[in-house]
Amino acid sequence: LLLLGTMDETPQIKITDLNEAEMKLELRGVDLAMANSLRRTMIAEVPTMAIDEVYMEKNSTVFHDEFLAHRMGLLPLTSKDVLAFNDFRDCDCDETCEKCTVELTLDVVCMEEKMSVTTQHLHSSADIARRTVIPVGTAQERRNQSEQDTHVVICKLRRGQELKMRCIAKRGMGKEHAKWSPTAAIAFEYDPDNALRHTFLEVPSLWPKSEFSQLKDNEDVHEAEFDPHGKPEAFYMTVESTGTLLPNDVCYLALQTLFTKLETISKQLIQKDFQ
Repeated sequence: LLLLGTMDETPQIKITDLNEAEMKLELRGVDLAMANSLRRTMIAEVPTMAIDEVYMEKNSTVFHDEFLAHRMGLLPLTSKDVLAFNDFRDCDCDETCEKCTVELTLDVVCMEEKMSVTTQHLHSSADIARRTVIPVGTAQERRNQSEQDTHVVICKLRRGQELKMRCIAKRGMGKEHAKWSPTAAIAFEYDPDNALRHTFLEVPSLWPKSEFSQLKDNEDVHEAEFDPHGKPEAFYMTVESTGTLLPNDVCYLALQTLFTKLETISKQLIQKDFQ
C-alpha cells in the first residue's frame, strides 16, 4: 500500500465488519483524493460478468422484448472467476467463444394458472469449478439449502404463455454500463462530526450522530468545533455488494487496478526522463 500513501504516513486499511453482502472499512494514511479514487474504482473499474446480448426466440408474455432484455442485463451473475475470461474485445475468436463469453438459456411454458419466471430457470454453460458464472440466487441457494426466495423474478406468466431466449454474458466494467458494477452502493464518510464544515447544518441537533462520531453520547453536543486548518485523517467506507463478488474481493481488485495504473504512469515518467 506504499504507493497509495502520503509522504508522512503509511496507508492502513482496517476492516471493521465483513459478511457476504457488506464490508465496513477504515482507511488512514492517505489524502481525500486517493481515498475517493479507491471508492470510484470499486464502483466503476472492477470487472464482472453480466448479460450483454439477448436473443429472444419466443415471447408471449405481456412484456415486450426490449423490456425483458433490459431486465436480463441487470441480473447479477457470480463473477469470482471473472479473470478466467478474456475481455471480448481482446479475444482472438471471430464472434464468441467459451474463453470470453458464457451462454445462458431460458425456456419456460406456463402449464398452470400462473407462475413466476425467475433466475432459477436460467441454465448456464459455465457451471463448472474455476469457471462458474451463474445467477447469484442460484449460488446462494446452493450454499444454504434452507434459504428460500433467493431468486430474482424476471416476469410472471399466465396459462399458455411462453418465454424462450438465449443470453450471452460478457466481462465488463461499471464505467461502461452500470450492469457491470459490483457494488449496489458505497457509503463514504470522512468528517463524521462536521469539524471541517464540509456541509452546513442549520439545526445540528436535528441531525442524527454518525456511527463514527467522536462526540460523547451523554453530552448535549451535536457538532464539533470548527477546525479551519484541519484535514481528513480517517475515511470510513461501507461497501455493499450486488452479490457478484464478495465485498473484500471488490476492494482487492480495485487496489490491483489502482496499482496497475500507478505503475503505468511511473514507467511513462521514467521513459520521459531518459528521452
